[in-house]
Amino acid sequence: MQPATAVALPGAASGFGPSSPALHGPWAASPPAWAPGDPVARWLAACRCVAGRWSVRLELRGGPRISDDLDLGRDEQDRLLTLWARRDQIGHFERLGLAPTGDDAAIRRAWLETCRHLHPDRYYGKRLGAFAAILAELFDRARASAEFLADPRRRARYLAELEAAGRDEVDAGAR
Repeated sequence: MQPATAVALPGAASGFGPSSPALHGPWAASPPAWAPGDPVARWLAACRCVAGRWSVRLELRGGPRISDDLDLGRDEQDRLLTLWARRDQIGHFERLGLAPTGDDAAIRRAWLETCRHLHPDRYYGKRLGAFAAILAELFDRARASAEFLADPRRRARYLAELEAAGRDEVDAGAR
């Protein structure tokens, strides 16, 4: 058996689909021609390679669905799906379940409460299905928000933006 040869397809810098870094397989020496409507090309376009592991993006799999076969209650699944669906529309304070404030202690308490609900260790050994990826993404976003709000200068600028915008959260600053 010969070792597989890596073939880089055009546009390898994007990290997604057929343009991902290198594809391996017995056909690697002569890759097939990809037609725009080809189902294989569409499937590969929905994939991404992160740290050498391939996965299909959740939102392209039809999204996760509430199920009784998981070790999460239906209300918890519904809450996570609601948060995940709004992940790009909510800002730093709302992500931590907090009203806009300059109080360091309140931000720290909100972060610890968020950890209590979203930390991966809470769900260790449980059947989560697609909710494992949702929990990881929500936890990472909450951690980034907590780190952002922990910096007094960044938080002061953000609060000034919120006040100038005249609403509770600034969508552009929340990403």
